[in-house]
Amino acid sequence: MAKQVRTVYGSALFAAAKDSGRLSTVREQAETVSQVLKDNEDFLRILNHPEIRMDEKMSMVDAVFAGSTDPLITGAITALLEKGHGREIPMTLERFTDMALEEERIGVAEVSSAMELTEDQKERIRKKLLDTTDYESMRVRYEVDPSLIGGLVIRLGDRVVDSSLSSKLLRMQRSIEAGIGE
Repeated sequence: MAKQVRTVYGSALFAAAKDSGRLSTVREQAETVSQVLKDNEDFLRILNHPEIRMDEKMSMVDAVFAGSTDPLITGAITALLEKGHGREIPMTLERFTDMALEEERIGVAEVSSAMELTEDQKERIRKKLLDTTDYESMRVRYEVDPSLIGGLVIRLGDRVVDSSLSSKLLRMQRSIEAGIGE
C-alpha cells in the first residue's frame, strides 16, 4: 500500500510539474524539502500525530513552506496529509525526484570503494559513467567501505557492477567449494 501511495502521488506531482513547465524548479525544491524533513524528523512526527487537528497541521505546512516552495509541492504534502498518508511524504518526494531526474537525463550513481578516491579518480569514474549511459549529466555519491578490500561497487539505478576484491574472493571460494563437492 505504501509503495502504491508514493507511486501514485509522486507520479501526479511529476505530471503536474512537467505539464506546467516547472519540472526542474519543482525537483530542486522537492530535494530541498526532502532534506528539511530528514534534518527535522520531529516536524514530520508532528504532522503525523493523530491528536493534532488537520487544520493545525495545514497551518504548520503553510508556515514552513508557503512562499518559499512551489504550490505543487505544498499541494502534494497537503493531499497526502488529508488522506492520512503523511508518513509517505519523504518517499513520495523521493519518487518524484527520481522520475524528474530520469526525465532530465540526470543519472544518479553510488560508488563504494575500499579507500578514499582522489578527485582525478572520481572524475574518471564520472566520465566513464557518462560515456556508457544515455545520461547528459551524472550525480555521483562516493562512500568508503573498507570491507570491499579493493576495487569498486557501482550502483546506477537497478544496475550493479561489483568489481570489489571481496566479491571476487567470495566467487573464488564458491567455485572451490563447488569443485570439492563433486
